[in-house]
Amino acid sequence: MLEMFIKSITFDDEKRIVVKVQDHLKEYMTKEEYKKQVKETLEKVLGQDFIKLEVAPSSARITVAEGKEESAKAKIEQELKDAIQMAMQMMQQMNNKNNKNQDQ
Repeated sequence: MLEMFIKSITFDDEKRIVVKVQDHLKEYMTKEEYKKQVKETLEKVLGQDFIKLEVAPSSARITVAEGKEESAKAKIEQELKDAIQMAMQMMQQMNNKNNKNQDQ
C-alpha cells in the first residue's frame, strides 16, 4: 500500500534519508502547510535524532543524527505505513457512511 504514495525511501551519499513521492502527490510537496506538518511529525517521531528537513517538488530529504540513519529510516517507514493505513480506514468509514445515507 505504501507504494501507492511513495516511490522509494533511500539514502543519499551523505546518509540523508530521501523519500521520493509518486507523481500525483507532487502538488502538495511545496505547500507551506504540508512542509510544516511533515516537520512537526518528524520532530515527534524522531525526537532529538531529527536535524533537518529539505523539501523538493518530488522528494523530501531528512538529515538525522550521525549513527541514527537506519533506525530513523525504519521509524519513518513505519510512520508512513501507519498514516496511510489510518487514512484508508477513514476513507472506508466515509464510504460506508455515504452508502448508508444513499440507502435511506
